Amino acid sequence: MVQERKSALMAMLSHEIRSPLHGMLGLTTALLETPAGKDMSRQLGMVRSCAARLLDLVTNVMDLAQSEKKRLAGKPIERPTAPVDLAEIADEVIVMMNMAVDKMNKPLVKSSVRLTNELAGKQLPIVPGDSYKLTQLLYNLMTNACKFTDSGSVRISADYKTDQKIVEIGITDTGRGISKEGQKSIFKPFEQEGDSDSRSFQGIGLGLSVCTEIAELHGGCIRVESELGRGSKFVVQLFCDGTLGQGKITPIEGSAIQHTGPRINPHAPPAAPAAPAAVPCS
Repeated sequence: MVQERKSALMAMLSHEIRSPLHGMLGLTTALLETPAGKDMSRQLGMVRSCAARLLDLVTNVMDLAQSEKKRLAGKPIERPTAPVDLAEIADEVIVMMNMAVDKMNKPLVKSSVRLTNELAGKQLPIVPGDSYKLTQLLYNLMTNACKFTDSGSVRISADYKTDQKIVEIGITDTGRGISKEGQKSIFKPFEQEGDSDSRSFQGIGLGLSVCTEIAELHGGCIRVESELGRGSKFVVQLFCDGTLGQGKITPIEGSAIQHTGPRINPHAPPAAPAAPAAVPCS
C-alpha cells in the first residue's frame, strides 16, 4: 500500500511540474529572440538550461513511477507497435546533443570530442515501437556518453540481424569506462558508478534505469561492454521482423544540422500486430 501511494505521488508531482517547466522553456526561448533578451542572453540561457535539465529529470521520474504503478497493479504492459525510423531518431538526437549544455551552461559535448552518426547513409528496417520513448532512450545513452568523455569520440551505430530478427543499436565512447563492479549496478534506479567522483557530474542516476525500462517495454534489452580507461559501449537490442518496410536514408553530410524541431514520423501506422517475443540480450 505504501509503495502504491509513493508511486502515485511521484507520478502526480512529476506531471504537475512538467507544465510550468514547458512554460519556462517557451518563455526563455521567446525572450532570447527579442532585442531586450539579447542583453541578458547568458542569464536567460542558464535559466533555459536549468529548466531543460529539470524537465529531463522529471520525465525520467514520471516514466519510472508509471511503470512501477502498472507492475504493482498487476496490469499487463502493452508493447508499442507504431512504425519507428531509427535513422531519423538518431539524426534528431545528434542535433539535440550539439545543442545540449551541462550544469555550468557549457556545451555538453567537449570541443575535443567528435560525435559520429553511423546510421546516416544507411538503410534500416522500420522498428515497431514508440518514437518518443526510443528517442528518450537514445538521448539518455548519448548524454551519458558525452558527460563522461573528455576527448576522442562518441558514436552511434546500428545493424540489422536478419537471422535473429533484431536491430542492434550501439552507443560507443572513448571515455573513462566503467569498472566490473560498477557494471552490476548502473542500471538500477539512483545508482551511479563511482559515487564520490560522479558528484561533479549532473544527474541522480535515473537515465540508465529508464533506458532499461524502455528497452524492456519494446521486448528488448540493454547491456554494457566497458573497461576502465578504455571507454564503454552500450548495446540495445530491439525486435524487428522487417514487415513494416524500410526506413529513409538520411544524408551523410549535414544531416545533423538541418533540423531544429521534433520529427513527425511520415509512416502511417498499420493494424497493430501481435506482440513479438522478448529479445534475449546476448
